[in-house]
Amino acid sequence: MSKVVFITGGTTGIGRSIACTLAKDGFDVCINCRKDPSEFEELKKEIEKNNVKCYFARGDVSNYDDAERMIKDIIEKFEKIDVLVNNAGITKDNLLMRMKKEDFEDVINVNLVGTFNITKCAVPYMMKKRSGRIINMSSVVRNFWKCRAS
Repeated sequence: MSKVVFITGGTTGIGRSIACTLAKDGFDVCINCRKDPSEFEELKKEIEKNNVKCYFARGDVSNYDDAERMIKDIIEKFEKIDVLVNNAGITKDNLLMRMKKEDFEDVINVNLVGTFNITKCAVPYMMKKRSGRIINMSSVVRNFWKCRAS
């Protein structure tokens, strides 16, 4: 049985690169996205050419109900999550005096609350299997990393 990775924010940047790399290593790849997954057909083809499965878990990581639903959907489809990569993040850089309170709250909700929500929902399944790895990451660089053919 293949190993399963769930990558939040895995449709662009570093998350996308991680998804493509782990697919090449034989992982079935579950990717979180907030947009309509039909927009990511190219990415799905790129991943599946490695003879692995690709699944898009649509939802907002900052919403606990979405997080819980996404994890349950992945468990229902794959029966496990071997690796969780908390990669979803947003940046709304601005000078403190110009930053709106709502922008700051959006950043905190996605980058921190989202990581908490997904991890809290995934850990019970990992504990039940007595297996799993969780990687928490952050970055300020977007759209630098791309899938590259070998």
